[in-house]
Amino acid sequence: MATGAAGKLNFMADAPLESTSRERFLVAADEQFIESGYDRCTIRAIAARAGTSLASLSRNWSGKRELFVEVFKRHFDPIHAAQNASFDALEAQGNFSARAVIAAFFGSGMTCEGTGMQKIRRVYSLALLDPSEEARAITRQLAEPVRQRLIVLLRRCLPHLDERRFFLAMNVVLGVYIYPLARGERLASVMGYDLAGFDWEAAVDILADMACRGIEG
Repeated sequence: MATGAAGKLNFMADAPLESTSRERFLVAADEQFIESGYDRCTIRAIAARAGTSLASLSRNWSGKRELFVEVFKRHFDPIHAAQNASFDALEAQGNFSARAVIAAFFGSGMTCEGTGMQKIRRVYSLALLDPSEEARAITRQLAEPVRQRLIVLLRRCLPHLDERRFFLAMNVVLGVYIYPLARGERLASVMGYDLAGFDWEAAVDILADMACRGIEG
């Protein structure tokens, strides 16, 4: 993993997985989850997609929940590592704005490059929006540390907001962040907007400006 000149991480995802039944199971779980969501993602369907047996599950995981703890963690960890590195760079500067915090948070999730990043972002964003209580329990534990850090940094920059307004500000920031990742393609299709060649780095600046003007106003 390496950082660029502006402190933004440019990292490679894990190297291509070897063709073992365990690894095929994980890849199949990714694909099945993207298509069906957590509740409709069954062990039997994953095993069939992986071309392996149900016994592969019992050899490696105690059940569906433990499997998806690993599935989600593989996709959450690279994004959270990038976000934490960006936050580290801001804190090292000692003086930063709410907009800088928001841009660091958005950019680390939206613009990081590397093999497999498109699928990483897809699983990550869909997992955060999945309605299943079990999926939310898994993702809450994975996402809470970086969310808490975001809250602390933004609170430092926005001391004038009362608790109600700060709560709503966090809703704005997190909503602006996750919707383009999870639903951007669908919205573009509805709008007839061509996402081919879309400049996500420019989009991060625009979104950070919009979010910051809203919460500071």
